[in-house]
Amino acid sequence: MSFIYDIIDKVRLNVLKYGLVAPGERVVVAVSGGPDSVCLLDILYSLLQELEMELAVAHFDHGLRPGEDQEETRFVASLAAARKLPFETEKAHIDVAGGSLEERARKARYRFLERVRIRLSAQKIAVGHQRNDQAETVLMRLLRGSGTGGLSGIAPIRDGKIIRPILDLSRSEVESYLKERGLQFKTDPTNRDEKFLRNHIRSLLIPSLQQYQPRVIDILAQTADILREDNHYLEVVSGEWLASHSKVSQKGLVEIGVTALLELPLAVRKRVIRHCIKTVAGGLSGVSLKHIHAVHQLAAGRRSQGTLCLPKGLVVDRVYDRLSFRMGPAARASDYFYLLKKPGRFTLEEAACVLFMEEMPREKGSIRESDPWTAHLDAERIRYPLVLRNFRPGDKFIPLGMRGHKKVKDLFIDRKVPKDLRSRLPILLSGDEILWICGMMLGEVAKVSPRTEKILKIKIVKSLHHERGEKG
Repeated sequence: MSFIYDIIDKVRLNVLKYGLVAPGERVVVAVSGGPDSVCLLDILYSLLQELEMELAVAHFDHGLRPGEDQEETRFVASLAAARKLPFETEKAHIDVAGGSLEERARKARYRFLERVRIRLSAQKIAVGHQRNDQAETVLMRLLRGSGTGGLSGIAPIRDGKIIRPILDLSRSEVESYLKERGLQFKTDPTNRDEKFLRNHIRSLLIPSLQQYQPRVIDILAQTADILREDNHYLEVVSGEWLASHSKVSQKGLVEIGVTALLELPLAVRKRVIRHCIKTVAGGLSGVSLKHIHAVHQLAAGRRSQGTLCLPKGLVVDRVYDRLSFRMGPAARASDYFYLLKKPGRFTLEEAACVLFMEEMPREKGSIRESDPWTAHLDAERIRYPLVLRNFRPGDKFIPLGMRGHKKVKDLFIDRKVPKDLRSRLPILLSGDEILWICGMMLGEVAKVSPRTEKILKIKIVKSLHHERGEKG
């Protein structure tokens, strides 16, 4: 009996160490009928009064083994009835998109457990992962190329509600406890099916490693504990940095400074990137280390602007010293072209603005260019129709006060104009000559001179209503 007490005491210490259950809390115990979950239920039931908790039993019928699944459901129901505990069950219709059958079944099971938790007003869900599961998980993730977070293995508590009270017990301790207590359990034959990676690791890889290191299970579990502590610290540091250095818009866009990001140690930088992705996308599903590395390269690279499309519709944009994370398709420029046959009002939907053109005698018009969105040109040096369009590769103009041509692209680079704005910024032309790069710089072609008698005043304001101009 001392062995049984030692095992129960080991679980009690694990519960207290990680604060898995608080007095008065209700816990939904996930019981498949296998050895781990039967052991979990029996130990938690033994600690019921001492820990001042309430228990309920939940069993998920995966529906993958007709006949055997029904027998397991009846068996788990009998375990709950023997202890006079509430019992909840559900038969699966596994249609959760994505992943292998094993992964889809896991997602369906956790969704069921969460529904039960909410229905019973429970605070926690207890699952029966033990020390061997921890070692297998570390090896699986190592083979898949996981980082520190993945190699941290299975946490004693996840999301504040999924708890693993018997995580410090080995499989042999579980089996010995069941034997000493005379407890029956069901064996799932799929646990021996080596088409599943975990089963292959369990039956072949670990026994092979034990030839080199008999304590490999304990060592892998200990490594997971160490890496979890290190990872937790780095996560806290990166979270605190983000809290003071990021901007989050109402549309869910997250923006951070490139210079500030690159001042951080590399390990923290990558966690900051992970945090940003998780905040915007709601998780890291489909995002691997190569995606994190790609975002880091976008920030650390020489190109001052660029866009990166990640899985699940996540888009990362770099615009000079800002790195933004958003959901949706990558922004694509839409060319536009308007013919302005005479002065008047024209709405530019693509640029979300309205343009006003008015001709006036020189003595009535001011030529002081204090507003970058207002321009004054020599009306007599202009030939209608004027053209208003967005930037085209190869555009050149003669800047005001200069003789030679300058590439419009070079002006954008000099002024650090974001690429998405370049594609929308209106450019006014007369024939092939650029008169005005709106909001930025006048051309020399139709400048107002002492001989100017009639002025063309052009003003651009933000559009509040969509009224069409004449579009060519």
